[in-house]
Amino acid sequence: MSSTHLSLHYHVVFGTKNHEPVIVPAWRNRLHAYLGGVIRTLGGVPEAVGGVADHIHLLVGLKATHTLADVLRETKSVSSRLGA
Repeated sequence: MSSTHLSLHYHVVFGTKNHEPVIVPAWRNRLHAYLGGVIRTLGGVPEAVGGVADHIHLLVGLKATHTLADVLRETKSVSSRLGA
C-alpha cells in the first residue's frame, strides 16, 4: 500500500509599521520565542524565527489542512498587540 507525504514550508517576512526600527535587542529574542509559541499553538512548526529592528522572518511548517492566510492573520494580530 502506498502513502503520500506532504510537507509545506513557508518563509514569511513581515515588517513594522512604516518600517520603523522598534524591535530592540533587549526584548527581540523574547518576541521571536513568543511568535514561535503562537505558531505552535496554531498547529504549525516554527522551523526558525528571527529578524532585525524593522522586520521578522518566519520559517514555518504547516499541514496541508492549514490556511496560510489564517495562520498569518492570527500571528500578525497577536504580535501587533504586544506593543500596545
